Amino acid sequence: MKYCPNCGAKLSDNAKYCPFCGAKLENYVVYEKPKIEMEIDLICRHCGKGKLILVDAESDIPLYMCPHCGWYYGDFLGIGRPIYYDSIHLKIGRIIKAEMKMRGYLRVSVKNAPQMEEEGLTEMAKYLQNDLKGYDIPTIRDALSYLLEENVIESYTEKIDDEFLWYGVRFVDSD
Repeated sequence: MKYCPNCGAKLSDNAKYCPFCGAKLENYVVYEKPKIEMEIDLICRHCGKGKLILVDAESDIPLYMCPHCGWYYGDFLGIGRPIYYDSIHLKIGRIIKAEMKMRGYLRVSVKNAPQMEEEGLTEMAKYLQNDLKGYDIPTIRDALSYLLEENVIESYTEKIDDEFLWYGVRFVDSD
């Protein structure tokens, strides 16, 4: 049995779209319910509506999904500790990993001003929107803020000149 990663509904094995929310399943990783059931009573911190279901017990940190809101709880991109996340966080994390691997950084230029952190997040969201079709800038910005709050990524600045700075994000070292 498979579950929709967008809404958590049970799906037939050959479904291309979720019959409940309409999500096009090829845009998501669709998880099968594992054969091993683990007894755990995790209530979703995101929606608070019910128990999380185990969707992958293969890794050291099992992956759970909320059947109500579709958020996951597990080791986000191998950071070594479980967090709650959804598909936009996963997409942003994969972009950050790819940029770090290809260029060694993910950064945007911002004006050196008191609200530089806010402007940096907005400019970063604008940059990421090129790869995140279907998401608006405030949604991407909120997702970045969430990853910062959860201590998955950290922001940094580097001086370009007296007027501008580089505002960048990178994964927090798990050591």
